[in-house]
Amino acid sequence: MSVLRTGLAALATVAGACALLLSDASAQERKNGLLDAKSWAFQLKNLGPEQQAKIAASPYDLVVIDSEQFPQEKEIPLTREEVERMKKRPDGSRRLVIAYFSVGEAENYRYYWKPEWNRAKPSWVGKENKQWGGNFLVKYWDPTWQNIIMGGPKSFADQVINSGFDGFYIDRVDAYYYYGDTTEKRVQMTDFIIKLANYIRAKKPDALILAQNAEELLDYPNYVKAIDGIAKEDLVYGISHTEKINPAGDIAHSSKLLSSAKKAGKAIFVIEYLTKPELISDAVKRVKDLGFVPYIGPRGLAELYDGTSGAGPRRGPLDPTPEVPSLKKATPGKKKAEAQ
Repeated sequence: MSVLRTGLAALATVAGACALLLSDASAQERKNGLLDAKSWAFQLKNLGPEQQAKIAASPYDLVVIDSEQFPQEKEIPLTREEVERMKKRPDGSRRLVIAYFSVGEAENYRYYWKPEWNRAKPSWVGKENKQWGGNFLVKYWDPTWQNIIMGGPKSFADQVINSGFDGFYIDRVDAYYYYGDTTEKRVQMTDFIIKLANYIRAKKPDALILAQNAEELLDYPNYVKAIDGIAKEDLVYGISHTEKINPAGDIAHSSKLLSSAKKAGKAIFVIEYLTKPELISDAVKRVKDLGFVPYIGPRGLAELYDGTSGAGPRRGPLDPTPEVPSLKKATPGKKKAEAQ
């Protein structure tokens, strides 16, 4: 029996090694479809039928949208059929449609939010984001939150996968900043994103993972390996949420990290929230000179901007962002600028 057990153990070891090799080979062979996107757009609000039709008719190679719409504040997930229609261009060719997905904040308008949390929030739910009402900072390393995100058939990740999206646009990856920006908190976030990416791809092997901001995490090789691209907000302008150019040191710092990821085969996208044509032209040129893909949008993200009018994105009822928003919200860039 001992010989048999030894033989079985050896076979198991060989099988495990083969599985790891196959897994690595599969990861290497998986196409990064984000690299084919030469234009992109971002819309989180106002995703009713009319806006869906505008998205379908738009020229963009990649569109990031919410996975749900909220008519009269009623949560309605986008259907697979709706997502599929937005993937199809007028000429019949395909575009990528990626779902917005927050990992560092809980949103009280999502299905997973329990009514009793409005009276007494769980210990892992923190303060509200003053720029985006209803969004609450979370202890992203907490098992309860991670189970909501990827804990089974009813988890948020599974809901998005079942709606037929091409992948995930992961926001609030930079939540570690609000917990002191320590090495421990950065590592906890990288571990979370790697775990999430593995969970998603076990169910949808070709799923694309696009992380927003948190470019400091690009120093972690396993994190870089887990994602397909980075989307950076306010690279050139707007760190203070005004239309002012960012400090040269901040631009250089972020650009260097993003360029290193590009050399590693990752797609890099940039969104600048600008309205003045001369600033838009400058930002687009700077971003393209770095080899990144730019998009100009209204900060409220309530509609697409196609750039054909000659003017910048217009603020209106669906984009209530004031001309000079509150500067109370801390940003990693602002902290770096103050430290210089």
